[in-house]
Amino acid sequence: MIHLVQDGHSANAIDWLNAVTSLIRTLSSHVDDADIVAIGIDGLYGGSGIPVDANGKVLGSALIWMDRRATKETNDVKKLVSNSELISVTANGSDPYYGYTKLMWLKNNKPELYAKTDKFLPPESYVISELTGEVSINYSAAGNLGGVFDINKNTWSPNLIKKLGLDINKLPEKFVTSTEPAGYILKSWAERLGLNTGTPVFNTGVDVGPATVGTGILEPGKVTVALGTSMNAALVTKTPQINKDLIIWPYAYKPRDYYYNFAGANTAGAIIAWFVKEFSEELDENSGPAVLDSQSQNIPVGSHGLLVLPFFMGERSPLWDSDVRGTILGISLKTTKYELYNAFQEAIAYSVRQSVEQFGTDIGDTITLVGGVSSSSKMVQMIADVTGKIILTTNSGGEANLGSAILAGIGIKAVDAKNVSKWIKIDKKIFPNQHKHELYNKYFMMYKKAYNSTSGFYHDFSKIQANK
Repeated sequence: MIHLVQDGHSANAIDWLNAVTSLIRTLSSHVDDADIVAIGIDGLYGGSGIPVDANGKVLGSALIWMDRRATKETNDVKKLVSNSELISVTANGSDPYYGYTKLMWLKNNKPELYAKTDKFLPPESYVISELTGEVSINYSAAGNLGGVFDINKNTWSPNLIKKLGLDINKLPEKFVTSTEPAGYILKSWAERLGLNTGTPVFNTGVDVGPATVGTGILEPGKVTVALGTSMNAALVTKTPQINKDLIIWPYAYKPRDYYYNFAGANTAGAIIAWFVKEFSEELDENSGPAVLDSQSQNIPVGSHGLLVLPFFMGERSPLWDSDVRGTILGISLKTTKYELYNAFQEAIAYSVRQSVEQFGTDIGDTITLVGGVSSSSKMVQMIADVTGKIILTTNSGGEANLGSAILAGIGIKAVDAKNVSKWIKIDKKIFPNQHKHELYNKYFMMYKKAYNSTSGFYHDFSKIQANK
């Protein structure tokens, strides 16, 4: 199982390939070749995808989910396709988050690159094509591309592609599920990586899908929050939850039967990393948050009058606002670094609550939390206090790499899907402090009010910035 990540707005595909092959070499050196029976590869949401020519040569960088440059194209979509048609066909709307608007941007602003590109490949699809010679796209990645994927027919929509002025031939033709081989390791790579030629490789798609599988969810009903650089709050259902301002695509497991509905913040752990870098340079970027957790442990609810809007790169679902930016309210000459850090953490917790509430009231009393931020006991308790939900964390992973391994294992019939839940061991149940929850209810109302009060300002302010 391999998991591709990237923190920038665009990324060099060769770096991903080198990272994956280096990791495989390292892992294979510790086991016999015969013990590696399958490989599952997932990746971050690669937005536009990686532009490659007919020979598979990389022509440029992928514009990943965090990139918000396709604002004009988002407005163009609204003129070219009615929102009702877009939603009824794709279950998704129009926003710079989606890969199809980024493709429109590339066509408008990088016409030579667009013309030379034979295929735009998601990160995991690119790596798999290099290792196996087979080009494919997972249903989840296709659905997350947005407005050119017909979620009812599980294929590209020629009609919408034509209306949006895009070229269907530049999209991968072969769709795969996470439990069918996308290809088999070529001899040349097998020799270099210490693998058997013909080892099956599974394209498990967008990372948060396998991450949800890694919590043991192979059927609808439970809420999972993946909290890392960004945040995804997800609910797996039998029918897509349309018209709730959610992002919707086929689930990583049984994509023809189940749907992955999620709201998500563009920046979550990313703003903590930014804080450490800018305000605590003496701390290591990896261990710094744990130190700050300890130093800010006794900051009370509300951070002594501070409130942060965590929209440092605009915001996707449920706000869908490209113009809004990070905002600190209530700062004074008495404000300490630790109060500010605590307010940043509270902002992430408010974002989790706002996202989870998009699913409605029938979601139960528990949330399974995975991702790097789940290692912070302070942050986990805060999310419990803000949401009023019992937070479950796992000691068996709950990460995308575990989910990809499970999916690959199911694909080669080495794993029985019925037994997957037994793999997942909940190590902690964190109960909310009811007194703090009642206080946070008031602050959460102010959090939503703060956005409503500032959104108009940012919309106007962005026009000034654009006309420089």
